[in-house]
Amino acid sequence: MSLASIALISEPEAKHRRPYAEAIRDISKIDSAHVVDLKISPAAKPNAIGKGEVPVSTEGLLDLIGDKLSGAYDSVEDMLTTVRPEMAIVTMVAVNAPPVIKTLLNAGVPVMAEKPACIDPVDFEPLVRLADEKGVPLMLALANRRRPDYDDAHRIVTAGGIGDLYAVQAHVVADQARIHRQLDEPDWTFQQARAGGGHLVWLGIHYIDVIRYITGLEIEQVQAMSGVVGGTSIDVEDLALVNMRLSGGVMASLFSGYLTEGDGHGGITAYGSRGWLRVSESDANALEWVSSRREMYASHTRRSEYVERGGGYTVWVEETLRACLGEIELPITAADSLTALRVVHAAYRSAESGKSESIPSN
Repeated sequence: MSLASIALISEPEAKHRRPYAEAIRDISKIDSAHVVDLKISPAAKPNAIGKGEVPVSTEGLLDLIGDKLSGAYDSVEDMLTTVRPEMAIVTMVAVNAPPVIKTLLNAGVPVMAEKPACIDPVDFEPLVRLADEKGVPLMLALANRRRPDYDDAHRIVTAGGIGDLYAVQAHVVADQARIHRQLDEPDWTFQQARAGGGHLVWLGIHYIDVIRYITGLEIEQVQAMSGVVGGTSIDVEDLALVNMRLSGGVMASLFSGYLTEGDGHGGITAYGSRGWLRVSESDANALEWVSSRREMYASHTRRSEYVERGGGYTVWVEETLRACLGEIELPITAADSLTALRVVHAAYRSAESGKSESIPSN
């Protein structure tokens, strides 16, 4: 087995620092790690928004990585004088990420970046072009592509398992409580100038990408409404409703919001000419498949349950690293990543103008 070095580029306010460090620690393919902890906002306190997300200091990062740690640096440039890692994980406040990604790509280092990695797709577009010019991967961390239930849904739908596809309905709901906990010092993901949006660009973007992944179709047009329904003072949406037209005339919708008091939930349903398919996170991570196709024989209704949700950070880091090493295909391309961002921000423009927005092709 070929071993690899990896870099973790972060800052105190960045998200998912702990699970990325744990992934580096636990993946046997990684034999050395290089940590760059940038002090872009030195006065800022590490914070967290999601259930189970525990802030971790620089010292905590280094301790988590343990014996694999080969170096700690104050800047990406300093690290690059020592090593060219096989992949760099970049998790930063969105507005701060593009220049760091550019430096890595210019050095020929593949990048897997925590989304959204920018506050506007126009800041991500030149990074995609640069990655193409350099011939190195650039990927957003849209790890739901590696969930086993969504993999199965992709296989069933694209193979015609529910006939000709008509429509897709998706929803993702998280807790409103995380906003109220931080009204005195809002998390950056609730600040327009630092995140570029709210729930849709932070969590809903996963389902924008999953809709494309499961159907194998492009999103061509969006129409949206958004707002702050929870009565808080944040300047980004806590709820977005997005309608989409996909290639071939297939219709889709997404309900994306911070609405619950406690745990959230999500799911996706696809309807076709010969049946339907549903993946539900709140129902034992189950996939239901109903089809009138003859190949189903006497079992036209089928249900699969998954012991674990899958698609977590460790699996995603290992898959993206193996892709950077040329062992497997990329789980997501730079173009896929850019499309997800473009759809989200087209939805924001539509919500502001009241008009539908077209999605440019890559």
